[in-house]
Amino acid sequence: MVVATEPKAEQRAPLTRDRIVHAALRYIDTHGLAGLSMHKLGAELNVKAMSLYKYVANKDDLLDGVVEELWLEVEHGAPAQADWRDGYRSFARALRDMVYRHANAATLITSHVSMPAASLRCIRTQIAAASGNGVPEDRAYAWLRTITSYALGTALNDVAWGAGQETCQARTVAELLRAGIPPDLAEVAEIFCGQADAEAQFELGLGLMLRGIDT
Repeated sequence: MVVATEPKAEQRAPLTRDRIVHAALRYIDTHGLAGLSMHKLGAELNVKAMSLYKYVANKDDLLDGVVEELWLEVEHGAPAQADWRDGYRSFARALRDMVYRHANAATLITSHVSMPAASLRCIRTQIAAASGNGVPEDRAYAWLRTITSYALGTALNDVAWGAGQETCQARTVAELLRAGIPPDLAEVAEIFCGQADAEAQFELGLGLMLRGIDT
């Protein structure tokens, strides 16, 4: 009779920096950034925490890797376009989509001081398309900075307010209103915030920005 045995330790997938970074991102997605530690990450990977230091120097280095992974997702979602405006649009959407997928980790983009290669490749791709179509390089950079700030800012605001969660906006508006607010002002708040469609609002703003660009 053949007796089933547990897989030997050496049969597990080997540790690599990529595997550790991916596990860290999954952990943050599930448990939040504040709860991440090398000890907990080691437990997720079924290894001792000290084993991780062969591949990441410290927690800051690990978070650098997570930021790189986030930007890789943006890079894959925003390839070069024949029309540079379409490229800027896809870049903004890719940024927003990344924030929505990784709401717990996305704040690292603005809070963790790191500009990984993937982020610079994203920028270079869009600038090259714009300047190749006659846009002065300084303008191309200025416009892309503006669109980047818009995409990240609106997306981070959306996830903070729970955009996309049923009844969340209406409930939040009701909670924000203080006792004694006149009905006419309560109606303004409900329409301005409670009835907002985050997707439509984002596309409206992005379209206005791109149409307003004068080359």
